Amino acid sequence: MKLTPNAALGVPLMIAAALALGTSPTAAATGDLAVNGTTHTDPSGCYALDGTASIVDNLTDEAAEIHSGADCTGEVVEVIQAGDDSRVTEAQSLYIP
Repeated sequence: MKLTPNAALGVPLMIAAALALGTSPTAAATGDLAVNGTTHTDPSGCYALDGTASIVDNLTDEAAEIHSGADCTGEVVEVIQAGDDSRVTEAQSLYIP
């Protein structure tokens, strides 16, 4: 079987594309996230907050979003940047990638 020049070029390009897609880095936080004294190492996902007041210390490399609703729903009421801390009031949850 003889490959045409276009087909011969397409195979290496498809392999390169598959390798690039397969090795893409995931966006996950590394470091520690402390919520009301409980430390989560390399956190990812949604965490419940005390609806009245929570102390959040974000010692990760990602920003943490504070949501007004439970299960990371509702409005984003605050963003705690990497390395920052905050006293969060009247929020139900925190999301970090």
